[in-house]
Amino acid sequence: MTIEGLDEIDRKILVLLKDHARMSYSDLGNAVGISRISVKKRMEDMEKAGVIQGYRAIVDTTMVAEGMKFFIDLEVSPENYEDILEKLAGSDMIRQIYGVSGDCRIHAMGFAPNQTQLRFFANNFFRTMKGCRRIEWHTVVTTYMDKDGGVAFVRYQEPEHLEGQSPENGSSAGE
Repeated sequence: MTIEGLDEIDRKILVLLKDHARMSYSDLGNAVGISRISVKKRMEDMEKAGVIQGYRAIVDTTMVAEGMKFFIDLEVSPENYEDILEKLAGSDMIRQIYGVSGDCRIHAMGFAPNQTQLRFFANNFFRTMKGCRRIEWHTVVTTYMDKDGGVAFVRYQEPEHLEGQSPENGSSAGE
């Protein structure tokens, strides 16, 4: 997708910001070969045009003990599709909503304070939302990679004090 009015320097700035949103105007300018003032002006223009919609910290919620990330999949009746989208969008727990392939299916990502509240939310939604044919939810246990969130895949390494132990009893494989 090409956005009209952006030149090569703008695109380079966007690539850098995607991975380093806290980069200073000076550092961005040095990286793309223009002054910090020019970078600031370009970024303000891209903000006004809606190309840059904000700057945020991406927190891997699987690393935070106070809650859990979840995915919820819904199969809904066509006549209630918009109502269900509106209800999901109004929930404080839901962060992203997608229309996906299939017969009137919705996929959403959210964040719940705990398993009990997630279960209550999903069960209550299914029971009270007219036209919700099927609901399925999954909690995220580990984030291995999230390019947009800045999480890179790293191969799991067994901690040194556990190497060679069997998972069942903690004994060494050679004992």
